[in-house]
Amino acid sequence: MAKKKILILHYNLQAGGAERVLVNLLKYLSRDKYDVTLKTIFGAGPYVKSVPKDIRFSYVFKNEFKGFNTLMKLFSGKLLHRLFIHDRYDIEIAYLENSPTRIVSSCPHKETKKVGWVHTEVHEPGNLQAGFRNKEEMIQAYNRLDYLVFVARRAMECFQEKLPAINVPSHVLHNVNDIELIKKLSKEPVSTELGADVLNICFVGRLVYAKGVPRLVKAFSRLKKDDLLNKVRLYVIGRGEDEEMIRQSIIDENLTNEIIMLGFDKNPYRYISKMDLFACSSYREGYSTATTEAIALGVPVFTTDCSGMDEILDNGRFGMIVPNDDESIYQGLKDLLTHREKINLYAEAIRSGANFTTQALVDEYEKFFDSL
Repeated sequence: MAKKKILILHYNLQAGGAERVLVNLLKYLSRDKYDVTLKTIFGAGPYVKSVPKDIRFSYVFKNEFKGFNTLMKLFSGKLLHRLFIHDRYDIEIAYLENSPTRIVSSCPHKETKKVGWVHTEVHEPGNLQAGFRNKEEMIQAYNRLDYLVFVARRAMECFQEKLPAINVPSHVLHNVNDIELIKKLSKEPVSTELGADVLNICFVGRLVYAKGVPRLVKAFSRLKKDDLLNKVRLYVIGRGEDEEMIRQSIIDENLTNEIIMLGFDKNPYRYISKMDLFACSSYREGYSTATTEAIALGVPVFTTDCSGMDEILDNGRFGMIVPNDDESIYQGLKDLLTHREKINLYAEAIRSGANFTTQALVDEYEKFFDSL
């Protein structure tokens, strides 16, 4: 039987969760069943080196540049498809919202199945419009797709609620994590000494608004005034546009002993595995890669209530899920620091009940591709 030709179109391979799980998927997809091509709009990023060598990989532009979305709107989706996509495929996948979706939805080949991936909760439809001329064009583009894939159940429900004019068959596929590799890398030593008698907490992710790290800083400031930060450390691992602002707020709140900024680390698992608690303060998520990895490494999670968390944490069995506001973050952390035995109970629940396997997730993807 001939292999299915699959094109995956993504924005770039920067250091984000979607990019990491995309590389994981490419690593494990069957080479006997699929002939896969990855194309990115921009060619730079730390995950470029992680693309498997037997996957065809190319990009349109080497580096990102200002005004890209404005420039793209000067051209029709059909013209962009003709300029960017030079072959025919059985399946074309827009692995990210905005520009990739506009391009893939404009595929002129009737026999090609067009799939759009949604990685986030859509609270405001305008969040999806950056790559489109207007909301009407966006809705028309999504309705030209044959299927939509969501990374979590709530992400799908939120999309359907906010955008009822889009009526496309939908499917939920959780992100693929390379569990065996994560566990192997987690055994490497850390470069920063962690206190043996300290409650160690970490955040891992891009330092951008959506991740809500300033909310953790504010909560820690209040907890310090409550005298609850004795022998507590928060390690922030990641880089992003909010990094300097976060550093300054840590100084302003006199938290330099309690919150340590570690920057980007290509192997955050060596830190996560040695933590007592993993913290996620996001305003929104699709299906948090870092949170899934923490559970796979046996680390309890404290998180705001956003898409995917009830699925990852088994409805609160593997960690604490609090309402998505500043006060709840503070009150939730206060509860855990006051009753630290709860963290141990979450850890025990993970040891006895969490069961993530990479192959089971990949099998779900292949079943979906085979059905198209």
